[in-house]
Amino acid sequence: MCLAAENHNYQKTKDVNNEGKITYQGVVVDDTDMPLPGVNVTFKNAKGVGVVTDLDGKFSIAIPENVRSLIFSYVGMKTQTINLSGNRDNIKVRLEPDVVSLQETVITGIYTRKVESFTGSMATYSEKDLKIIGNQNVLQSLKALDPSFIILENNLAGSDPNATMNLNIGGSTNIVGLETEYTTNPNQPLFILDGFETTLSTITDLSMDRIASITILKDASSTAIYGAKAANGVVVVETKKPEAGRLRFNYNGNFGVEWADLTDYNLMNSEEKLQYEKLAGYYGDLGEDGQIIDEYYRTLYNQRLLRSKQGLDSYWLNEPLRTGFTQSHNIFAEGGDAAFRYGIGMTYTNTQGVMKNSSRDILNGNVQLTYRIDKFAFSNQTNITNTGIENPMVSFSSFAKTNPFYDKYNEYGEVEQVIETIKTPSGTQYITNPLWDLQQKSFDKTNQLAFTNNFQIEYRPLTELRIRGKFGLTVGRSTAEKFQSPKMSTYLTTDQLKRGSYSESNTKSSSYDGSLDVSYGKTFGDHTINAIGGMQISESNTDLSQFSAIGYSSDLFSNPNFSNGYPDGGKPYSTISKTRHASYYANFNYGYKLRYLVDLNLRTDGSSVYGVNNPFSTTWSFGLGWNIHNEAFFKPNDILNYLKLRYSLGNPGNANLNAKMANSIYTYYTSYPNMFGLAALISTWGNSGLQWQRTNEQNFGIDVEMFDNRFKLSTDFFIKKTDPLLLNIDFPPSSGISKVPMNVGAMKNRGVTFTTSYILMRSNDLNWTINANLRHIKTTYYNIGDLLEKYNEQGRTNQTLIRYYDGASSTAMYAVRSAGIDPMTGNEIFIKKDGSYTFKWDSADEVICGDTTPDIEGSFGTYLYWKGFSINATFTYRYGGQAFLSTLFNKVENISDVEVKYNQDKRALYDRWQKPGDIAKFKRIDDTSQTNMSSRFIADDNTLELSSLSVGYECTDVKWLKTIGASAFNIRLYGNNLFRLSTIKEERGIDYPFSRKISASIGIRF
Repeated sequence: MCLAAENHNYQKTKDVNNEGKITYQGVVVDDTDMPLPGVNVTFKNAKGVGVVTDLDGKFSIAIPENVRSLIFSYVGMKTQTINLSGNRDNIKVRLEPDVVSLQETVITGIYTRKVESFTGSMATYSEKDLKIIGNQNVLQSLKALDPSFIILENNLAGSDPNATMNLNIGGSTNIVGLETEYTTNPNQPLFILDGFETTLSTITDLSMDRIASITILKDASSTAIYGAKAANGVVVVETKKPEAGRLRFNYNGNFGVEWADLTDYNLMNSEEKLQYEKLAGYYGDLGEDGQIIDEYYRTLYNQRLLRSKQGLDSYWLNEPLRTGFTQSHNIFAEGGDAAFRYGIGMTYTNTQGVMKNSSRDILNGNVQLTYRIDKFAFSNQTNITNTGIENPMVSFSSFAKTNPFYDKYNEYGEVEQVIETIKTPSGTQYITNPLWDLQQKSFDKTNQLAFTNNFQIEYRPLTELRIRGKFGLTVGRSTAEKFQSPKMSTYLTTDQLKRGSYSESNTKSSSYDGSLDVSYGKTFGDHTINAIGGMQISESNTDLSQFSAIGYSSDLFSNPNFSNGYPDGGKPYSTISKTRHASYYANFNYGYKLRYLVDLNLRTDGSSVYGVNNPFSTTWSFGLGWNIHNEAFFKPNDILNYLKLRYSLGNPGNANLNAKMANSIYTYYTSYPNMFGLAALISTWGNSGLQWQRTNEQNFGIDVEMFDNRFKLSTDFFIKKTDPLLLNIDFPPSSGISKVPMNVGAMKNRGVTFTTSYILMRSNDLNWTINANLRHIKTTYYNIGDLLEKYNEQGRTNQTLIRYYDGASSTAMYAVRSAGIDPMTGNEIFIKKDGSYTFKWDSADEVICGDTTPDIEGSFGTYLYWKGFSINATFTYRYGGQAFLSTLFNKVENISDVEVKYNQDKRALYDRWQKPGDIAKFKRIDDTSQTNMSSRFIADDNTLELSSLSVGYECTDVKWLKTIGASAFNIRLYGNNLFRLSTIKEERGIDYPFSRKISASIGIRF
């Protein structure tokens, strides 16, 4: 924002109480002439001397006679110096918008501070920063901008628009791989929207055009104000507020085209698949002449081979796919005066996934009202959102495994359910057509309706004192329906009366969040004090009911009235959960000459999630900051402009757990009535002594600006220790209970992040910047002992890679080391723990063979602006980590007698051992036995991806804008995920493929 001075003849009067000083008086207003309270007014080398404007925006300051200018600064606005000259009755200063200055403030959702006086680790991004990266999803933009914001790739869900993101800030603080034990994601950060707690789905669906800024709070000093909910970090989102003035209209449109990225699929063609089946023994033994001995299978092979020779080579991957189109429209009307402002908006977003029958529709209406009278200010925000979700009923993997020597259609152009019938010793085997299932009237749909109303009242008895009350109410309804047609192939051999199914679940949710706080801020000479104290109460209720029905004679009607009843042994299911929280918190911030800074946080939380013996927990933090550039010995120069050291220590907690975590859960048996009532057994034993989960955090940070503010660097080194962890531990069946929630072991995170940028060229019309960020995180367990040995045994039995040992990385991959394939036998050679070689696989020989967490990960890019035109390119990278090659494990080896009939990766034919002397990567081609997990299926995973390429134009002063009555216009074109380089060849997007996108955004203001 910028400041413009009006009425340049100022009144100068001698202050009788300040000899040698002159008192200046005036008023500060915004660009709509509304008075601005809380604006800092000072002068150069003031050494802490200064005042703030009162509730009416007025100020009075006494300054030495030799001072010729005043400095005005305000949160979210650009600092400006006004020269003092002339004689007039008062000074009037107008502040105008400047989005860049948002990065100079810290918005925590409870209080707002200047970055220079803040000791915590944080990062703030404006709408412009986010939309330079992309225009579809705000969290994906954050991933590219901030190294601490981590979104884990989901190789099963790919680019599914309805998939829930798995994300964290600065690494996991809970046991990896056992997230299902918690019901909710225990590593998920806390989300705050306009000062109220909200959900991940709300932020994911939020239109980027409504966002003013997003602040990520990372360390204990910045997050501890949220106490027991802050161990995983906090994401604070502020939406745009209505501006006063005449009625104005804003329109923003976003449009996108999306297509599936299948470059990592490497499936066989017809000829290759037939050759593989023959060599793998699918058709039985071969004679000396290489021909199939069994007559039936020889005939079957020849029929398939004939179709292949005739040119039949069906490409199945394109059948469930389409070009996905995305459109989003946001309209916002605003206006008002100094006392009353209003804003009314509506957003519609339609996202078509790249798979057919995959979409997400969002319709949102919002009303914002603010009213100010005397010392009171009221605001109310209402949101109503309706979300429609549709998911595909046929997995993408069903098409990927269908053989290319099958016809999609018969000679009449019709899709047949059974494309081949095979006689086997165990019975008749049917090969079904996935296109048949795709054309049936099955569906998986969900409709969600949410109403949110947030009310806030402020009272300022003094300029430096604020009393604020907030109350938010959210009510939601969700209905999910899933219908499988009786004609689906899964029911091909099912009893006629049990074909087809229908399931329905209905969820009712409600929550409220209320708080009351008092804040105080004032400068006393060289000393600045900010303090806030308050209390908060919240409650969340969920009521879920669901049922299933089976047996449909037709798919014309999915209503359960047309079913034959419940599944065998089935009945309706219902569950009710309630979570309550009560908190008391305080924050104190002190600054001396804006050089030495101290932040203190103290919060007491009570939660129904934990045991009755420990209902409350107290968390704390303190932070220290040193603005070296404000020291008296630090002389202003063009080399080092800003230097700040930060340190914080605290123990925020985690209450993002199952509502019934500490309570006993009973199973009731209605089928066995007795004279005493219902029979009940405890399925999960409660733990009244369950302790709160806390994370002790330390953070060391440094912020540097150099070379006339061209070069910026922010570095953080952090250590997190979560002790104790929480988990449901299995008990033996003889105990009569299945699980008990317990405090188990601890986890340590150690990491470092870097964010830097450099302005190569800078002028009024030109700005060229390069930027980069990096993170390195290491997470280990300790104090676990053998409490999780059951999960380790399950991992060995199921051949998974995750283990739980003291001192080990939480993302380490355990396997038996491999020395490769024996050239003479085609069998794998294993390396035992003692270094000797053997053909026998033994899980006792497993060791760490890799880690999915890379050594370094981050992004780099460049931004160029010239006379309204701009271009941005952002690349993401990871280096030093390893990955499990599931395609090699499941579609090159480990192909059983049953799996051979499905299409496989080309490497199953070309890279497997076939005869003595072959130097091969994979075992004998005719070996259909189970492949045991070894280091052969773990490889270095280094990637480079162009995550965003965008070109844009913006203007505010061209003639054609005035012709149509507009004041601003912008347009931007995007390309997302346009290319990806990787050191591994692995199928990406198993159930739903990944995609590439080209999109555009347009905005105009009237």
